[in-house]
Amino acid sequence: MANTDICAKVVNQYIQRLQADFEATKSDNGCFLLTPFNRPDGEGIQLEIESLPSGNIRISDMGDTIGYLFVNGLTIGKPVMDRVKYISARHGVSLEHSTIKAEIRPESAGDALHEIIQAILAATDLIQTRRSKNPRRTKLDIQVEALIRYSGTAYENNYEVLGEHERHKFRFHLNSGRNLLLQPLAAPNASDAHILAERWAYRFMDVISSDDRWQPFAVLDDRRTKTHTDALQAFNTQLIWTPRAIAPIQEYAIPWSDKPKLAELIAQNSV
Repeated sequence: MANTDICAKVVNQYIQRLQADFEATKSDNGCFLLTPFNRPDGEGIQLEIESLPSGNIRISDMGDTIGYLFVNGLTIGKPVMDRVKYISARHGVSLEHSTIKAEIRPESAGDALHEIIQAILAATDLIQTRRSKNPRRTKLDIQVEALIRYSGTAYENNYEVLGEHERHKFRFHLNSGRNLLLQPLAAPNASDAHILAERWAYRFMDVISSDDRWQPFAVLDDRRTKTHTDALQAFNTQLIWTPRAIAPIQEYAIPWSDKPKLAELIAQNSV
């Protein structure tokens, strides 16, 4: 009995810890939920929870999982999508239009939340075994960081900033006293790029609303391939950051192809 009591206490403490680490921010029809679970690069897994007119609840990853796989080197083709669909189905959720989601009755929402988190974690693990061999897909973060280092500017990785409503994590903070924040952004298609831009536009405005001295910028992955075998993929890449996709963050966006502009911005923020 004593051993059982110890197990119960440990489980209860763990549940209390998890509960304290969930952070919810109101949205129009529900909330954005930052979970205590992280991807390998330290970014927290965030979900959108919505109340539907039917009375059901929809929980989704907003396309972040597929976007994460793409940014980290996977070619998002049929084999990868089929694998993520299989993982999702195994956990009783679905993959639709690059989004892992579940639509359930309110009484099943807790179970669905657990399963969708497990599906996201399992799908994220695909980067460990199926990285693309295409050298073009060198992670944009690495190239941006190399540019910062070349400038000699002091910087910090995965920097948390307190906005007016919640905390946000930016990939790079150039701690020169000028409050420059850089966030590389990449997406597998124009639709996902637009969704990503909308979310980061909210984060930028939340941070600026808290303190207008912050200077947030998005570095857009618009890299091209030059090899014959990658010609189709290069063409598709050109269609990702369309005017509609980029519109929410137009004033904050610097395409990677305009590297001189980015280098100048970094130089202006060097000590």
